Amino acid sequence: MVMSPVVNTYPLSSYTFGTKEPKMEKDTSVADRLARMKVNYMKEGMRTSVEAILLVQEHNHPHILLLQIGNTFCKLPGGRLKPGENEIEGLKRKLTSKLGANSPALVPDWQIGECVAIWWAQL
Repeated sequence: MVMSPVVNTYPLSSYTFGTKEPKMEKDTSVADRLARMKVNYMKEGMRTSVEAILLVQEHNHPHILLLQIGNTFCKLPGGRLKPGENEIEGLKRKLTSKLGANSPALVPDWQIGECVAIWWAQL
């Protein structure tokens, strides 16, 4: 018998929410974004990114936390790893920068669970 992992969800009321300065898109168009990504690839090679699926519970249903980027789209929290940085430490760094309080004294103790997926994309 294969045991499924337990995923705990916590009520939304268990969290404190604040605001941060809006993070605007770096590019004004999809073509600009692709051109910037091509330049970065030529300089640095393939990039490695991490994203988190954060589950919260509201009205007895699980919800996934998404971040709104500008007025255009939403995405999972996470981002690009630094060269040589491992996935867990990089994800904790990205979660703290995107979701942590604006105080260096309040560093969250992120608990990272299982890897859900790994994928590669070629542009």
